[in-house]
Amino acid sequence: MNEERRLSKADRVGMYMSVGLVVVGAVMAIIDAVRRLKAVGDGTNVPVQVPLIGETASLPLGPDGAPVTATVDTATVIVANPAAATEFALYAQPIWQALFVCAGLVVAAIFFLRVARGHAFSRGAVRLVYGAVAIVAVGWVGTSILTNMTTNGALSAISEYTYDSILFEVSLTPMLGILLLGAVAGALDIGERLQRDTEGLV
Repeated sequence: MNEERRLSKADRVGMYMSVGLVVVGAVMAIIDAVRRLKAVGDGTNVPVQVPLIGETASLPLGPDGAPVTATVDTATVIVANPAAATEFALYAQPIWQALFVCAGLVVAAIFFLRVARGHAFSRGAVRLVYGAVAIVAVGWVGTSILTNMTTNGALSAISEYTYDSILFEVSLTPMLGILLLGAVAGALDIGERLQRDTEGLV
């Protein structure tokens, strides 16, 4: 059985360019993590962006800087001395996010290389996509937990535990990515089976 289906030169170049973009993405993820860790510094006076619900503030947005009442959805606060759990999350969140992003990008690069070599409809390609689904799911859950530990810990610290709002925000965007990757894996699985059955008839 020969599962290799050679792409055109232009398509192979496109796949290799995609690998290059993956490398750029990984470097950017690492740079972003380093930048955040520098902002965390020694764990004192750490800027933290926190979500707010139903809060208003007067902002100088009117004519000549006149105050205008506005609804505030997010705010950046300075946490002087975060609790131990919050401090852990402040360090762990950027590291975790960079790790799972880089892991997903490595899987993507391997997949693009397989496609460039004509091995799109293969068990290896299907396993790579399912692996990407697992990475996105685990990364999503971990990032959500650490981010919420950070934001709730920051609000508790600056209010001395008197701000009565425990938030747990979850972005549903990764869920869409999981569904799309699952659909791709299913399509590749079907394609691999059809290819195998077709070649068995030759």
